[in-house]
Amino acid sequence: MSDGSIDIDTAVQRFSALLQIPTVTTIDEKDTDWAQFATFRDTLDALYPLVTAKLQKQIFAGHTLVYHWDTGTPAEPIVLMAHQDVVSAGDPDGWTHPPFAGTVADDVIWGRGAVDDKGPMVCILEAVEHLLAQGFTPDRDVYLLFGHNEEVAGDGVPTVVEHFRQQGIVPGLVIDEGGGVAGDLFPIEQKIAAIGTAEKGLLDLQLTATDPGGHASMPGKHPATTRIARALVKLDGFDFPPTLTPPILEMLGIIGAHASGPLGAVLSRADKLPWLITTLMPRSGPLMNAMIRTTAVPTVLEGSKGTNVMAESARAVINVRVLTGETVAGTVERIRKRINDPQIRLDIITSAEPTPVSPTTGPAFERVEKAVAATFPGVLTAPFLVVGASDARHLARISDYVYRFYPFELDADARGRIHSTDERLTVDALAAGIRFYAAVLRGTP
Repeated sequence: MSDGSIDIDTAVQRFSALLQIPTVTTIDEKDTDWAQFATFRDTLDALYPLVTAKLQKQIFAGHTLVYHWDTGTPAEPIVLMAHQDVVSAGDPDGWTHPPFAGTVADDVIWGRGAVDDKGPMVCILEAVEHLLAQGFTPDRDVYLLFGHNEEVAGDGVPTVVEHFRQQGIVPGLVIDEGGGVAGDLFPIEQKIAAIGTAEKGLLDLQLTATDPGGHASMPGKHPATTRIARALVKLDGFDFPPTLTPPILEMLGIIGAHASGPLGAVLSRADKLPWLITTLMPRSGPLMNAMIRTTAVPTVLEGSKGTNVMAESARAVINVRVLTGETVAGTVERIRKRINDPQIRLDIITSAEPTPVSPTTGPAFERVEKAVAATFPGVLTAPFLVVGASDARHLARISDYVYRFYPFELDADARGRIHSTDERLTVDALAAGIRFYAAVLRGTP
């Protein structure tokens, strides 16, 4: 930082300590060890004394944390988000270093949650602690919002959003997890900071078939398991129609302006050549395919509990990500028609519509752009459609300026380790993340 250096050694030590606390959430809350979240809160208080002393802290829904930096300028506050919870680490024997040891080796910090999402949380807290030590005051109020059950689509952040609504708090800028800085996704020399300006919708759809059941030695025609299997095969062979949404069109335009030769010409005219673009993008891999269409994949299959017993009920759960511009209801109906089996019941388990698209002009986005430029010199900034789901979607109910960005350089290997084995973050990436959030809070180039 221009007015004071980061104490990166201390930041790494604090990061390591927080990675050692296994704040793993589970779908069934009874299986979650909530004592770990209490320990996590106490550890935050101890590690960040200025944040603890100078910012008002509130706890919502049992464990979600909100810190309020009261500057006396409450209009259009900044909300910086991350979540405390992590997914299970799976088999620890598969990790190079134990997933909850917080190991630091060769300038890399290892552990579950290093990127998703304790890395951004630590960067936010380090930036705020640093600025408080300097006596800095932002130009508006700031809220630090750390949800506790994002990984299981829980009630933490929605509870805070309802509180904000009741208090008349309308954020002028929200930043949560999302895109990152990458140089391997796009065919240009410059790296791109992909800022998520929207999220796809989320739908968990349960398919259920019933049957009289009976002994497996005397099967009838089309038992429940067969009907479910047939439905899944039909869905597997179906591609939802492609669409170039506003974030993708703008992203392609920016890439096209910096790409050479025929590729640049094609991408710069993406709006005139949608048929060509939507043919080429899926060939670049699953991420590019997911950015232009609704996707659906079975994640749960259940049938009989016995190997010689026909299932009286068989079910599958389809995880669906609904493209911007489409709706949950329309997507369910499309799946129903594709399956074309009136004996299969479709039930929505959870759902959320696609979020609105946040603007890429105006003070909020410009503030993010300036912070990117200050942190990652020479990197382009482009909008991006987030194909996953984050807690940021709840903030879109009360703010038009919601952006999703990991302030880290993440190559394909690093991205692939999120929710997988050997999740890790380099010390250099941690330092860059701290600088990014400090630049956002300063609001200066």
